[in-house]
Amino acid sequence: AGVTGWRIEGELPPLPGQDRSLGVAGPVTGVVLDFFVIGGGANFPDSMPWLGGKKKYYNEVYVLRKGENGTLQPYKVYQLPFPIAYAANVTLPGGIVSAGGDNEQGVSGKVLLLRWDSPADSLVISYLPDLPEPVTNASVTAIGNVVYLAGGETATGVSQRFYSLDTGIPNGGWETLPDLPKPVSHTVMVAQSDGDTPGIYLVGGRKRNAGSTSDLYSSVFRYDPRTKDWSPRRPLPYSLSAGTGMATGENGILLFGGDRGETFHKTESLIAAIAKETDEQRKKELNDQKIALQSGHPGFSQEVLRYNTKEDAWTVEGTLPFETPVTTTAVKWGSEVIIPSGEIRAGVRTSRILAGRLKH
Repeated sequence: AGVTGWRIEGELPPLPGQDRSLGVAGPVTGVVLDFFVIGGGANFPDSMPWLGGKKKYYNEVYVLRKGENGTLQPYKVYQLPFPIAYAANVTLPGGIVSAGGDNEQGVSGKVLLLRWDSPADSLVISYLPDLPEPVTNASVTAIGNVVYLAGGETATGVSQRFYSLDTGIPNGGWETLPDLPKPVSHTVMVAQSDGDTPGIYLVGGRKRNAGSTSDLYSSVFRYDPRTKDWSPRRPLPYSLSAGTGMATGENGILLFGGDRGETFHKTESLIAAIAKETDEQRKKELNDQKIALQSGHPGFSQEVLRYNTKEDAWTVEGTLPFETPVTTTAVKWGSEVIIPSGEIRAGVRTSRILAGRLKH
């Protein structure tokens, strides 16, 4: 099973005060009944961050539905209780769980549940128990009603923690599970069977290091919910972070794009060098190099990778025919995969909502 017929399914509407849609990174997103939800997120409305542009966070939530021609059309607009970006999102039968993230106030430990009230024809937003600690750029997946959350960035570093929440027990709170094999953020986490038992796969990601370059991961690990053990699996063909992914079929995992990290690492090296440099002229030269590097960002990987959990094997499934966004969430909706908005180059968002057909 792969993905075919990629197309632009719709666009994120312009945010208040903007005449055109810039798109957002890190949106809250998922599916409730027959509606697609996308909200929150962050962008740079005035100028790029390396030119002094300030990041803006949003709390608008758009509910979209399919029009007669199959494209997504705006239906209703709501407000999240606070602006938020880079939360970890998963769609359950009972609604969308969105955990953590960050905004102007810092890193969040709040967990939201977004569901659709059919009699009222309205989106309802409520709270689930807070995370044990605030994290942003974490990852979540679910087996049944149980949500699993891995890693993410805290106010002081990168988390190695792994938690679960049974959403069927509203007052249960988060359970602390065995630590991840290593601290990680910007990873793809997917629940899928290995042919015998359901497990959780932790794929790629990265770890920032203060004053130095980040560790970029190609590693893959599997968590067995019965034995509560982590075990290594065959690594990715290359390091990959901030991409999107999903389970498909009986033992497949698809990964869409992601950051292979070449430009990311070069930029980090320059930032570290600028911080250490005392000569003002040399500092300016290094900064000009950094601006040129970020302005000329080549975009992210467009490859679709496929992992067979049974055979423990990676293959290249194909490529996306569009600039492929990172820092968003791939959402399975019926026989489609939807990849809404996200970041397509350093500092640059897309308003496009991409869709492809899952073929079995």
